[in-house]
Amino acid sequence: MTNESKENRPAFSVIIPTYNGKDLLEKHLPAVLKMMEPKDELLIIDDASSDDTEEWFREWKQTLFQKEETSIPSIRYIQNITNLRFAATVNKAVYQVTHDYFLLLNNDVAPSKKLLDTVWSFRQQQHEPENIFAIGCKEIEGDDENVIGGRNLLWFERGMFIHSRHPEMESGETAWASGGSSVFDTKKWLEIGGFDRRFYPAYWEDIDLSVRAKKEDWKVLFCEEALVHHHHETTNATVFGQRKIALMSWKNAYIFAWQHMTKQQWVQHILWMFYHQIITGYKTKGLPTIALFQAIFSN
Repeated sequence: MTNESKENRPAFSVIIPTYNGKDLLEKHLPAVLKMMEPKDELLIIDDASSDDTEEWFREWKQTLFQKEETSIPSIRYIQNITNLRFAATVNKAVYQVTHDYFLLLNNDVAPSKKLLDTVWSFRQQQHEPENIFAIGCKEIEGDDENVIGGRNLLWFERGMFIHSRHPEMESGETAWASGGSSVFDTKKWLEIGGFDRRFYPAYWEDIDLSVRAKKEDWKVLFCEEALVHHHHETTNATVFGQRKIALMSWKNAYIFAWQHMTKQQWVQHILWMFYHQIITGYKTKGLPTIALFQAIFSN
C-alpha cells in the first residue's frame, strides 16, 4: 500500500455490537484501537447487557484518555434499554454513524493493524468503486492459520437456499459480506433499510442484506488481504441452545427463500416441502414443521 493511499483514506466508523461481552471487549478492543486513526470513530452498542459492561466501559475509557495518547479516535457507547438482538441493534448504530463507511465487527474479532487502510486501497483499485456496497474481510479462525473464512457461496438446492464457505479465499465477488467483519457503504445501507428485522433473533440477515444490495446492482466483494482473527468466543449456543438455534436457522431460511425465490424455484420449493416436512422432520424431531409455522406467523 502506498503512503498516498493511506493519507487519502477517509474517516471510518467502527461498530461493535455487544451483549454481556465485557471480557471480550477488554480482550479485543486494543487491536481495534491500533487499527484506527484519530479521524475515525468507534461505536460500541450494548444490547441491554446484564453484566457490568457499562461500568467497565466508563472506567476503560477514562483510563484510556488519561494516557493522553494522540492516536485515540472518538469513542461512543450506546446502550439499548431492552434487548433488541443483532439486526435491530446494528441498524440503530448505523443511524448514528457520522462517516461514509463503517466497519461492522463482532466483539470477539481482532482486526489486523492495517485493516482499514487495506480495505480502502482495495476499494479504490476496483472498477467503479462507487458501486461497491460491502467488502468482506478474510477471517482466520482463532489462531489457526489453516481455517479461513470470509468468502461465501449461495445456491438453490432441494427447494431451499444453501450457503457455505467458498473453497477459494481469493479476492473477488462473494455471495454475501459477513455481519461479523465487513466494511459497508453507510448511505447505501440506509437506502435499502439495513438488516431486515424479520430475521430475528439471528441468522440469514447478512445474506439477505447482500442479496438485496446486489438487486440494486451494487457489488459485494471479498478482500483476501483484509485480515481479522475471529475467535468465536461468543456464540448463540450459549444463549439459546442447539435446538433453538436449529429452529432459528430453519425459520429464517424459509423467510429468506420466500423473499428471493424465482417462479421456477417456488415450484421446486413446494414440491420439496413434502420431503422436508416428512423425512427431514422425522430425522430432526419436527424442526422443519415448527420452523415453518414460526416463519409464517413472523411475516
